[in-house]
Amino acid sequence: MKSLSRRARRIQRNQRLRKSPGLNLVSLMDIFTILVFFLLVNASSDSELPSQKVMKLPDSTAEQPPEETLRVLISREAILVHGQSVAKLEEVTNEGGGVIEPLREELAYRLSLSAGGENDTLTVLADQSVPYEIIRRVVETSRVLEFRQVAFAASQISDPAEEASQL
Repeated sequence: MKSLSRRARRIQRNQRLRKSPGLNLVSLMDIFTILVFFLLVNASSDSELPSQKVMKLPDSTAEQPPEETLRVLISREAILVHGQSVAKLEEVTNEGGGVIEPLREELAYRLSLSAGGENDTLTVLADQSVPYEIIRRVVETSRVLEFRQVAFAASQISDPAEEASQL
């Protein structure tokens, strides 16, 4: 065996040192894990109102955002509780009467899930075109189940007095 010259050993040593270090995936995985948890927590928030394409809410000048409550959405086609269809609006209109039975059953079920009556507030989101009679019947149904507070959601607009002063 022939021993390498000084120059050959120096070249080999420099080639070993020039190799790029491998990518450290542990810290990259940590960053992505934190990002995924952040997105999951924020995506599950229920505080957003339905899109303007689905329904047109009446306007309001209230300054406080709505609380997290049990939501009943009355669209042009159906009555929904937290996004789950409970009754078709056409059937409810034709039925007449006071209490909407499928809605009463769903709200009673939702109340049974909440412990100790913590969830005794109801928020009604109704399209502008929904007849008042339907909204009255939804409120009557919630009254039968003894909801203490019924709130109505509306699109927030700025105060007309403020708009006039800004002009």
